[in-house]
Amino acid sequence: MTKRLSINSNLVVLAVLLVVAGLASPYFWTIENIVNLIRVTSLIGVIAVGMNVVIISGGIDLSVGSVVALVGTLAASLATTGYPLGVVLVPIAAALAAGVVNGSLVALLGFQPFVATLVTMTVFRGSGLVYSAGQPIYADYPAFIGFLARGTFGGIPAPAVLFLAIVLVTWYVMRFRAIGRMIYMVGANEKAAYYGGVLVWRVKLFTYVYCAALASIAGLILTARMGSGEPGQAGVLYELDAIAAVVIGGTALQGGRGSVWGALVGALVIGVVSNLFNLLGVAPEWQNVSKGAVILAAVIMAGAGRPFIGAIFARRASNG
Repeated sequence: MTKRLSINSNLVVLAVLLVVAGLASPYFWTIENIVNLIRVTSLIGVIAVGMNVVIISGGIDLSVGSVVALVGTLAASLATTGYPLGVVLVPIAAALAAGVVNGSLVALLGFQPFVATLVTMTVFRGSGLVYSAGQPIYADYPAFIGFLARGTFGGIPAPAVLFLAIVLVTWYVMRFRAIGRMIYMVGANEKAAYYGGVLVWRVKLFTYVYCAALASIAGLILTARMGSGEPGQAGVLYELDAIAAVVIGGTALQGGRGSVWGALVGALVIGVVSNLFNLLGVAPEWQNVSKGAVILAAVIMAGAGRPFIGAIFARRASNG
């Protein structure tokens, strides 16, 4: 019941935003703008799906934006060497290694997720800056990387198709595979999961590696779209947008509850808000302030009613 109410309320929030956006700007519903909106939203959405998995397990990953920047820097650098496979394989391997580092700090060494990933957020971005000497790297990418960023499937942007595929795979894993059920168990009650035979450290390690893997895909899409690797600027505040999308989607920050479909809707809410502000010409210094206010309102609309509704049902049950 609670999950259904959450998804329905999220859809109401999204529908209201779409109506408001259409009324506020005559350009919102143009084909060109919708395609651009889908492309941008898919990028944050891919990261949000990975973040959703980590948060359901009871963790958090503040390093995803830095992983995006590091992946883009490595991809741009390798694109200049003429080895097409290296443009993909090496950055993804680096992202997986970053996920292993995050997971090991949290699951094996016992660091708090916030502290561990706050540290690695700085280290990963700093590594990209050191590798590139603090300068952007411009490159011509292989055709398949360019298609990933700018191509279409039957008129649908390739990033959107990839995003939907990732959502479906993640939904299947979380719903029907043992690892998905264990992620929910660890997030809901880590100690109970441990005494129930779950290898908690392995579950946590998986969530951070999975999140880093999805961040690497977003990093490849972003660097191909920009035509360069930007170690200092790429992915800045992406972790906050991803967390906001997850929270708007109804996932509990304390873990144990959440849905990949909620994260998808949350990413759409973030995308619509950002797109509308750009169309209205809101100054960059005011965009974050305005976006924060809209996100807060969306979270209140999507989530504040659930405890109240639950209390009503509980009261009715107690009254017979």
